[in-house]
Amino acid sequence: MIHDECGVFAVYDPSGTIQDASRLAFLGLFSLQHRGEDSSGIAVNQSGTLICQRRRGLVTEGFDEMAIQVLKGHASIGHVRYPSPLDQSLEAAQPMLIKSRRGQIALAFNGALTNAAQLRSQLQEQGAIFQSRADSEIILALLARHQVLEDNLEASLLAMQSELQGAYALVLMTADRVVGVRDPHGIRPLSLGERDGIFMLSSESCAIDAAGGLFLRDVKPGEIISLTTSGVASRLPAEPSSRHSCLFEYVYFARPDSILDGTNVFAARTAAGRQLAIEQPCSADLVIGAPDSGLAASIGYAEALDIQHGSGLLKNRYVGRTFLHADQIRREWLVDLKFTALVDAVKGKSIVLVDDSIVRGTTTRRVISLLRQAGARAVHMRVASPPLQYPCLYGIDTPGQHDLSACEMNLQQLTEHIGADSLQFLSLAGLQVACGDPGTSCSACFTGHYPVAPSAAIAASIRHIEPDWFFGRQETR
Repeated sequence: MIHDECGVFAVYDPSGTIQDASRLAFLGLFSLQHRGEDSSGIAVNQSGTLICQRRRGLVTEGFDEMAIQVLKGHASIGHVRYPSPLDQSLEAAQPMLIKSRRGQIALAFNGALTNAAQLRSQLQEQGAIFQSRADSEIILALLARHQVLEDNLEASLLAMQSELQGAYALVLMTADRVVGVRDPHGIRPLSLGERDGIFMLSSESCAIDAAGGLFLRDVKPGEIISLTTSGVASRLPAEPSSRHSCLFEYVYFARPDSILDGTNVFAARTAAGRQLAIEQPCSADLVIGAPDSGLAASIGYAEALDIQHGSGLLKNRYVGRTFLHADQIRREWLVDLKFTALVDAVKGKSIVLVDDSIVRGTTTRRVISLLRQAGARAVHMRVASPPLQYPCLYGIDTPGQHDLSACEMNLQQLTEHIGADSLQFLSLAGLQVACGDPGTSCSACFTGHYPVAPSAAIAASIRHIEPDWFFGRQETR
């Protein structure tokens, strides 16, 4: 069971004056492109009628000036998507648009439901027909059912939250409003912003900045934000759950210029590098970061140890994230296209290479090989997060355990596998300190402790790893 990581964005003008909300949505989605490169979509409210267009490829490939001109309206929601291996069809792209008894509803969703199979089966027994395997279709069908029972959209969403298990941030649009919802544990991020009286909701604050808005605050766990002609309204569940923000957002996914739950991502990554230097120092001539995800941590690492920080690798900006490409052969080929070592910068030097994480080890192994070919005397690997040993069940497309290098190899074996002179990781406690986390954030991909319980079938497929096994303090698993 593998889920996709996505990004959502919404715009609403309470005055109804603007007619280019889709342009702001386009700008927001462009800044969320790192969260999904397979497809994008924009829906708008045109005088009470919802219109939706979905396209394959990058935002700029799917929506040119002519497409934006057609999508007139004072309200808009948008979505970028990486596909799930279970459903790569355009029908599963978002936003999704349905017509219920109370009118049209458009939905853009980021996350994953751990009880999706159960909900799908129940809804099918009640007559629901699905066109894709996307969780967003389940949510729309469930919402349509609740709308028959509740007085308004917000009441329907509040009642529905008790049935949705998993992690999600979603935005909805109807004929008279836009609504944002964050899961009760706050695992997936959602931000609120404003520009000259126009309100925005976004997976990350960087997209609000790009659309010319001002970041106001993070949406609270379980909170329902309504944007109407009256402005902004908020509803919280009667019994809010504890916050479990995703630590891997800070480590890898979020853009460094975003703010997540009050923490600046760049500052958190730099702090992780400093903490890594305290825990795992190394004597070297030069510290370099793996572009781009390891750059912030490498700055912190070099500063803490007073070692020169510089560039030793060039990155081709036209090659996507190798972690998120499904085919291993293609992934290795992309790494060769993606990086070039700077011979004059690294020749004859002992290098500390800092990266945010090691997933399969594909990129790391190839990069270290490039540095050695360029004449590096030694390459020491430092990772600004703990070893990844468990799959994410909440919307990040991590591999299964058999493809996670730190699940199949111990520290010594992985060091040899990537070809490093030494390899060390930041501790979970160190990462929590760097992110300002009191210990409540979701760290399931590192620890196997899932804040929302997986289904019985998924739980049975997850192999427990003894905490000390990887670092060689225990002989057997």
